[in-house]
Amino acid sequence: MPLYKYVCPKCGHEVTLLKKISDADNVVCDVCGSKMVRQIGNVGVVFKGNGYYVTDSKKTSSKKEAVKSKS
Repeated sequence: MPLYKYVCPKCGHEVTLLKKISDADNVVCDVCGSKMVRQIGNVGVVFKGNGYYVTDSKKTSSKKEAVKSKS
């Protein structure tokens, strides 16, 4: 079951709930009693393998120019 974050548009109160996907989104604010809105959260992404970082890429053109300038 996923975690959902709800925010009240009136008072700004935030709640994180563990709910089924099939459950209804009828969440009421504990502070002011208005209907809360589900907020889209951050998604965890993991990049595996080579080529995702600057240090993984090869810079062959700058190395060749440096060797030519030294000689």
